[in-house]
Amino acid sequence: MRNTLGAPLLALLGLIAAPVAADMPAALQVVAVAPEYPGRLPGDQHWLIYLDGPVDAGATSRVVSLILTEHITHAVVYLNSPGGSLVTAMQLGRVLREHAFDTRVGMRTTDAARATAGTCHSACPFILAGGVQRSMETGSAIGLHRAENRVPVRDEGAFQHVVATQVVDYLAEMGVCAEVANIMVATAHDQIRDLTVDEALQLNLLNEGR
Repeated sequence: MRNTLGAPLLALLGLIAAPVAADMPAALQVVAVAPEYPGRLPGDQHWLIYLDGPVDAGATSRVVSLILTEHITHAVVYLNSPGGSLVTAMQLGRVLREHAFDTRVGMRTTDAARATAGTCHSACPFILAGGVQRSMETGSAIGLHRAENRVPVRDEGAFQHVVATQVVDYLAEMGVCAEVANIMVATAHDQIRDLTVDEALQLNLLNEGR
C-alpha cells in the first residue's frame, strides 16, 4: 500500500506532554546572555541561550535569527519545555549541531548567568540530542511519550511508522541510541516516561563526562 502520510501531514505533528500551565508562555521563549554578562567567568566565550516553553512551529526561525544577528559562535543552550512540535524540535536539534553548540536541561533563574533544574519532556529531548555536549542541571527531568498528530489521522499505524522512521534516522544522525524511539513509541501519549540519569547516559542522550 502506498504511504500517504508525507511531509505535509508530519508538519502538523505535535508532542505535547501535558496541558500548558497558566504561567507557561504560549510559544518557545528565546533569551540570550552574552559572555560579558556580570557573573560570567573571565575568558568564557560561550553565550547562554535559554529556550523556555512549548516548541512552536516558528521557534527555529527565532533561534536562527538570534544566532545570525548576534554572530554567536559558542553557546550552551538551556532547555525547559513540556514539548510541542516534534518536527520543529528535530529542526532545532540540527541547527544546534550545525553550530556545534552544547545543550543542557535547565531553566533560567533571576540571575541570568545561572540556571536551575528544568524539565525536558516530549519533543524537547530531540532538541537536547542536537548538542555536542549534552547534560542536565541536578534535579532536572527528561521524559518521552508517543507522538500524536494535532488533527486525527486516517491510518494511525502508518502515521506511527512514519514518525518512528524519521525519529530513528534523526537519532542516528545525532549519535543517540535508537532505543529512545522504542521508549517513545511504548509510552502512551497521555503519560510520560521519565528517564533516569543512568538511562539517559546509556542511551547517549546525555554524554557529559564521556
